[in-house]
Amino acid sequence: MKDNQDIPIRDEHVFQFSSSSSLEKLTGHKAYNIEELLKLIKSCPDSSIFYHTFSAFRTLREVHVPYANGFAMWISRDLNEEALAEKLATIDLTEYNTIETLRNRIIETIEAYRDQNPKAFQKSADKPFYLLDVTRIVYLTDKFAYDLKSFRQLLDTISVDSLYFHFIESRLYTHLESDDFSTWIEQSLNLEALSQKIRRIDINVYTLEELREKIVQLIDEYLNQTNHQSMQRGPL
Repeated sequence: MKDNQDIPIRDEHVFQFSSSSSLEKLTGHKAYNIEELLKLIKSCPDSSIFYHTFSAFRTLREVHVPYANGFAMWISRDLNEEALAEKLATIDLTEYNTIETLRNRIIETIEAYRDQNPKAFQKSADKPFYLLDVTRIVYLTDKFAYDLKSFRQLLDTISVDSLYFHFIESRLYTHLESDDFSTWIEQSLNLEALSQKIRRIDINVYTLEELREKIVQLIDEYLNQTNHQSMQRGPL
């Protein structure tokens, strides 16, 4: 899935932002029906699963297409099997911190659908599903946050690629069931209530820019509340 990888360097308080980029490529493998697609999903490298799920979410979610999942898109558009497409599209990427568990969930979903709808697997598409692969490059940036205020300020300046990496993709590197932002806010700043609010943000509801706005809103609300409480207490 990646040729180069820099994991964010953090001490007890510092958060160093990372970002990522990708190089896509055709594999030469394709499928004309769901059975052939299932075989590809079972045998393809992890990087292909990543491309058609995590990478697809990154691009398709931004243009508001019905399904931000490459497998679901093809099954819906070229085979008209909406029920299966919906089942695949509702798989929540934030619940998976390894490609293996995500792959198994996709396989289980398709096989369960085959048991209930065997005729669907006899359909053949005019346009095949092309299996793609991707090389991921993760790199450190020169942006550091030392406290919540500096973190909030930097949120306005980081790229959507950096936002996507830390809030969605990094789960595959840390193997945590949480995004980097809420993890750092909880563990390094000891702000559990705020971290929980950020952690509960539904990525399926927002585009990346809307996600940025939502995180900023939650942090601003916390900072304003903290400032208000401080003013009420007055000087010591």
